[in-house]
Amino acid sequence: MKTLGILLSTAGLAGVGAFALTAAPAQAVTAANCSGATSIASAPMLRDNKPPSWGTIRLVRDNCSQYWAEITMASALVANAKANAFLVQYGGGSNGRVLSCDSSGGNGSVIAGQRTCRTPKVKAASGSITFVAIGREYHNYGGGYEEISENATRRTR
Repeated sequence: MKTLGILLSTAGLAGVGAFALTAAPAQAVTAANCSGATSIASAPMLRDNKPPSWGTIRLVRDNCSQYWAEITMASALVANAKANAFLVQYGGGSNGRVLSCDSSGGNGSVIAGQRTCRTPKVKAASGSITFVAIGREYHNYGGGYEEISENATRRTR
């Protein structure tokens, strides 16, 4: 009887593995169909609200109604500098939610030697949900990171 239980358990695990293997190609197809990333709003990254622009913050959408924020600095950041993008959601069940490049699903804030990062993607099919992308740049002058520039896109869908 014990052998039968082990055999059935193993067969059950094998079935779960087979299910997981068949789900992966479907996810890959969905990801491939969600191309067409389009910048729907952008703003320059300015220090003291004056030119020159040190980068750009963008609100991006793909053809599957997924939204994210992306910051791209004009050149690779130097040591003791970092930048981050934030996605703010208005409306829906997650009204007021703020995600950054450091949130789960993002690719981490921009650090020395890098130029860009993006937040996790948020699916929003409802026309009542809008977003704002915020970009912030920081520098550590020896006492911790201090914000040196910030800008935001217009609130849009």
